[in-house]
Amino acid sequence: MFGAHSVYLAYLAFAALGAASFRFWAPRTAVLVVFLGGWLVLPVGVFPAGAADVVFPYWITGLAVPSDMLLTKAWVAPVVALLGALVFDGRGVRRLRPALFDVPVALWCLWPLLQGLVSGPTDPPPWTSSLYLAGAWGAPWLLGRVYFARTDGQHQLMQGLTWSALACLPVAVIEGVFGPGLVYDGLYGPHPFRADGAERYLGFRPLGLFENGNQYGLWMSLCAVAAVWLARSASGGQRKPARVQAALVVLMALAAQSVGAVLLMCLGIGLLFSLSFISLKRLTVAAMAVLVLGGTVYLSGVVPVRQLATGTTAGRAVVDAIKGVGRGSLTWRVSQDQKLLRGALAHPLAGSARWDWWRPEGVRPWGLPLLVTGQFGLVGLALCFGLMLAPAVRAGLHTERARVSRTRALPSVLATLVMLSLMDALLNSFIFFPALLAAGALVGAQQARADDDLRVTRIPARAAA
Repeated sequence: MFGAHSVYLAYLAFAALGAASFRFWAPRTAVLVVFLGGWLVLPVGVFPAGAADVVFPYWITGLAVPSDMLLTKAWVAPVVALLGALVFDGRGVRRLRPALFDVPVALWCLWPLLQGLVSGPTDPPPWTSSLYLAGAWGAPWLLGRVYFARTDGQHQLMQGLTWSALACLPVAVIEGVFGPGLVYDGLYGPHPFRADGAERYLGFRPLGLFENGNQYGLWMSLCAVAAVWLARSASGGQRKPARVQAALVVLMALAAQSVGAVLLMCLGIGLLFSLSFISLKRLTVAAMAVLVLGGTVYLSGVVPVRQLATGTTAGRAVVDAIKGVGRGSLTWRVSQDQKLLRGALAHPLAGSARWDWWRPEGVRPWGLPLLVTGQFGLVGLALCFGLMLAPAVRAGLHTERARVSRTRALPSVLATLVMLSLMDALLNSFIFFPALLAAGALVGAQQARADDDLRVTRIPARAAA
């Protein structure tokens, strides 16, 4: 009944419905419905044989990078949205003008082809990996550039994120009480991660149709940040409904009980309420310094994290304290990465060009940075994280404190979502894929402001002539 055929049929049906949606909705609305809707209703992909028969199939790396799972929801949803936009709104897409910040995206999508010129045997083949990255990363970026660059589009993106979380409310109730996997198993067959981290402090963490429960928790938490901003910026008759929606999404995030994601949500909401009296520029510079310095130290192995954690009194006390509150997964994830540092840097610049470079060790890294480094090298890591980080940093450096609570603050909200997504990716193998829409929108917003300034300058000049 289930298997690859059901997945392929779901993708075909989704493509047909996605194309039809452009006949009934405006292009921007259709893009948002198709992209976010794909993440809510599509199967993850065709899982490797036997993956659902074991307790913990650690070898499934996730959808952020190409692996042995190549036809996935991370590729299908944005590609269907982009093709629909090209067919039904070709003129709007063709208005896109290249920008300097598009270069890292293009290089990231093309990197497997360039990598194949200097690497040995590759898996997947270079053209396949490049095509996957173009669909999963490049397509959302382009959609963000075209449709969510201006204020009305960014506001609609915030609304779309809020509604994408609220659409999961029935799943949250059912699986929170009876256990995760009920929806996915009933539609597409057993989900390999239906039992991973299922039991929480109270009830169960839902899974829905996401990659795993951690991704569900992150989706709810970051959508809650968007919902809270909408509630704070609403006025008149929109204020009460927006507040009710925000309260529901925040409760859903808390009910998911993904502690790391909840902490990120609190951080994001705290920033929204404090940016009017703190310097976002200084905060951005400090965050960049911590990220670059911490990432360099972590990847270099200069600080023996495992030895400090297990061989010192203070380290064991920290580990025991974390496990004591039921968060042993944090120390476990760090330990997996530490075991594979040397293997990830065996080919430091270009990477191994193999998705399962970690297999000889019998474990895989749990954080996206190490996963990318082993497969695509430090060059790939810089492109992968840099394409999202650069527009977020620029937005942080150019946001005025007086405007953060108004409509013009939307770029800072988008930048916050991007930064929170990258922070989560440090210890998870996936990303919050709508953050790619947000990153593209940030670049488009800068270009749109430049066009508006030029238009304003030309009008008085013509009047004087």
